Amino acid sequence: MGLFREKFTIVVVCKANITRSAYLHGYMDNYLKEHMPYACKKVRILSAGVKARSGGSASQVVKHVAKLNGFSLRNHHSDPLTRKFVKQADVILVMEQYQKEAILERFPKAAGKTFRMMEYLWNGDPEEIRDIPDPTGQNLVDYEEFIAAAHAEVDRIFRELGREGVI
Repeated sequence: MGLFREKFTIVVVCKANITRSAYLHGYMDNYLKEHMPYACKKVRILSAGVKARSGGSASQVVKHVAKLNGFSLRNHHSDPLTRKFVKQADVILVMEQYQKEAILERFPKAAGKTFRMMEYLWNGDPEEIRDIPDPTGQNLVDYEEFIAAAHAEVDRIFRELGREGVI
């Protein structure tokens, strides 16, 4: 975290910023409020997409899934990943390897702070690192797998950031 920056900024990125990163943005904000309220003043969550259009709303299905998990995505609006997001970020968390590669090709200065979500602060076997699957247009089982992976990773990442004294 920079010396003069008020908050540790996490930018969550997927393809279009209407399903995975939209959900994770809302879930991370809600997680902090519920489980680490003291950290709300220390962490800022943003989201974007490597191929997003500005102003799109979260998908109807993911809005419903968010509601079932205790938060709303009613006010979510998609954003494309820009130089400004990259500059603000302390860490950029992507869902898939191709997204990481696309960011690093477009924004070489993002090297060292761009990670697949599972690789960030990972202490396990590197062979276990996986992409976060895209459930868009898929069935209920795919959404359940996405939600389970997303929730587990958010919990792990915030615990590690706490352990490191960031939050």
